Amino acid sequence: MAAIKVIVDEGLKIALSALRMAVKNDIIVGALGDHADYDPERYAAAARHELHLLTRQNEQYARRVKDLRRELTRSRWTTDLTEDQHHDIIQLKLRRRVHEKLAEALEAVAADDDKVARLVRRAQRAASDEISDAVSSRLIKLNIDSHDPDYETRRAARTEVFLHIDLALLKLRHDEATGLSASDY
Repeated sequence: MAAIKVIVDEGLKIALSALRMAVKNDIIVGALGDHADYDPERYAAAARHELHLLTRQNEQYARRVKDLRRELTRSRWTTDLTEDQHHDIIQLKLRRRVHEKLAEALEAVAADDDKVARLVRRAQRAASDEISDAVSSRLIKLNIDSHDPDYETRRAARTEVFLHIDLALLKLRHDEATGLSASDY
């Protein structure tokens, strides 16, 4: 059924988008919070783990919807069901199929090394962009006026901040150089 395919495709896009965002956040926390080196295999394993969790969740939803449908059809004779109840039975069947197909699609992505690697690369690129934007904003806020009367008293603190920003940028560039190539985009 074409409607199921469209719903599953949209659900898969939403799930992968959320997963990419989660991996991006994990990369940022790993780089800035934990001072960990970028390891694409680590993030690929984390992405696969999340994909498997989403698969199991959709399988559980499919079973639950199947049970709801069975309960509704058993509760009365089908000739005694209202028009709304007949519609509910049809919708529950559709929902079950969608969850089953979405579980299959998620599992297929988890099994595809290229798709997982692409997801991680996109997450890493988004993380790099977000960190770069944050660093640029921070630098703009630190614009120093040497004619400011408090220039000398605040100079040491500003210098330390610039040092941390420079180190973060160097780490980011190193991670990009070792983790990605131009052909990955």
